[in-house]
Amino acid sequence: MASPIVIPDRLNMVTFFLDDRIAEGRGDHVALVHSGLVAGGDAATAPTAEVTYRELVAASCRVTNLLRELGLRIEDRVQLLLLDTPEFAAAYFGIVRAGCVAVPTNTWLAPKDYAYYLEYARPQAVIVDAEIWPMLEPVWRDAPHTRHFIVLDRKHGRVPEGTIDWHEAIARQPSEARTEPTWRDDFSTWLSSSGSTGDPKCVVHMHHDFVWNTIAYAQRTLGLGPDDVTLSAPKLFFGYALASNMLFPLAVGGRCVLTHERLEARDYLALIERHRVTQFVTVPTNIAKLVALTDEQRCGANLERFDLSSLHSLVSAGEALPPRIYRDFRNQYGVEIYDGIGSAEMFHVYITNRPGDVKEGSLGRIVDGYRYRLVDDDNREVAPGEIGTLVIEGPSAGAGYWRMRDKSRETFWGDSVKGGDKFHVDTEGYFWYCGRGDDMLKCSGVYVSPVEVENCLLGHPAVREAGVVGYRDETGLEKAMAFVELHDESIASDELAAELVAWAREHIAAFKAPRKVVFTTLPRTDTGKIRRAELRARAMQS
Repeated sequence: MASPIVIPDRLNMVTFFLDDRIAEGRGDHVALVHSGLVAGGDAATAPTAEVTYRELVAASCRVTNLLRELGLRIEDRVQLLLLDTPEFAAAYFGIVRAGCVAVPTNTWLAPKDYAYYLEYARPQAVIVDAEIWPMLEPVWRDAPHTRHFIVLDRKHGRVPEGTIDWHEAIARQPSEARTEPTWRDDFSTWLSSSGSTGDPKCVVHMHHDFVWNTIAYAQRTLGLGPDDVTLSAPKLFFGYALASNMLFPLAVGGRCVLTHERLEARDYLALIERHRVTQFVTVPTNIAKLVALTDEQRCGANLERFDLSSLHSLVSAGEALPPRIYRDFRNQYGVEIYDGIGSAEMFHVYITNRPGDVKEGSLGRIVDGYRYRLVDDDNREVAPGEIGTLVIEGPSAGAGYWRMRDKSRETFWGDSVKGGDKFHVDTEGYFWYCGRGDDMLKCSGVYVSPVEVENCLLGHPAVREAGVVGYRDETGLEKAMAFVELHDESIASDELAAELVAWAREHIAAFKAPRKVVFTTLPRTDTGKIRRAELRARAMQS
């Protein structure tokens, strides 16, 4: 058992994640690499900028000084609507250094969504990329609480009247700033919960939470070190990427590769080769796309396969990784995948596969320092081996959802978080994902995991992806319906649908097999997860 993680009472997380690298003598080491690669472009010729730790500290101090010049004080919220560029890192650390609270926000939303955030999060200031401004422009003047809009135009164009020009405002600030002497339990960052329906919920996190999980998961479990170079497919406004592709590598003196464009699967291979990436942070959907690449697509301009020899692992989260995709990726690329699960409520990953300990199809074992229970609908612990709802307990739990009392009390129980994920745990302590609570099916009076049915269907060579939900048959009983995305849409037929049902009956218990198969392109969220609510709505109309 590892020694307990001790967090000092006086803590500003910027010191841990950034400033300590200067004290360690790493000031001139590269912290960030920003690639201007566009989808389908040539990574070898794409413009690239490097930022050292010393330069990043100075840039963050300028942001701190700007916020103080504008009158912001400790605990004031600052919303981040920035792309994955060095300015994101400077702004994030500058906000937290000032004792303010960073609110990273999805940059792919519509005006109505930003109007919601401006009222809900009540930011005193918003820092926004000029590329995102058109979505904010219709609503910013009606913001009830926000006093300052700071616009970053990376092309150095003129910013909208009534806003603050990032470049001009930052240029006049000193490169040194006093770090607010916050406490470990002061608020530092609000993370938007993912996978929920309706308006987002902001999880209120403290400085302590980020430091504790970084030590427990990134350093002690994954073994991230100063020689690591990370790259992420998800963007930094997701807590998953904020940690995995910024906080985690910077905490150990490594470097992270940032790309502000939304790229194709092949582009990541080119970036891994050029920047000698050691750990790629991604999601199962992107792994499936990498598996589906042709031999020609896995090659660069010289028609030789991209050199991925620097890559030692992929980190996967967001949804369970199907065993077939895991096997196919390992066979094709020879790189290990550490699949795990975390949440915005707990900040990051708390169950995972890890170096030297990977069990195909499982989500691995619990990260040391966390505890768990599996409970039934009445919050009673289920018997060993049975499916139950996960209650995870650990020191990185958030304080609750902002301005959502009832939902907070339902979800947060002290250091415990009760989510909607259902699991069973085998005799060796490995967790097996069974779906969300509202996704679970009850067929023939027995709980059926849609993930089990989906993984079964994925074993058929014609199936690219599958989403399984419940529907009511003519008798009113719940049965499974499979929405299937094929490798080749042209082969969809009633005969193939019948073949897939028969396939499922051969490989899992017959009562779990889908009664209906619908061929379609699966709807997905911005994070690549299947929109099960949309599939359930379709099933109800069938």
